[in-house]
Amino acid sequence: MRLLQQFFEALEKLVEERDKKDGPELQLQLQSIYRAYFNHPSTFYYDQDAEYILNEMGQNYGGEELLTRIDMLSELLYQDALLKESEEQKYLLRKSLFLLNYLDTHSDTFSFERRGKIGEIEKKIDD
Repeated sequence: MRLLQQFFEALEKLVEERDKKDGPELQLQLQSIYRAYFNHPSTFYYDQDAEYILNEMGQNYGGEELLTRIDMLSELLYQDALLKESEEQKYLLRKSLFLLNYLDTHSDTFSFERRGKIGEIEKKIDD
């Protein structure tokens, strides 16, 4: 639970600074979050398809921790996508959506927030 709290605090800080800092500085912060919480550079998540990423996560984590990590990564990919241009943005949004849909079907907890995020991402992809 502490890991989740630390992660979302770091991500929230990044989101708050998004308007104040330039792109390269934000990208460096994002890269450090990928590495700190998922043990891979951001390029791993850019280059691999969503199924491979999910499979790799399944090998490293199990049970509730897997679902927690999927939730964290889907949010990180979403926030990262918002800093990208059109096609790259949609590419990362699709990965985030894939992870959220997996989470939605495998979690014991129904989440209005998660369902809302799924709808929001689908809309952004269709635009």
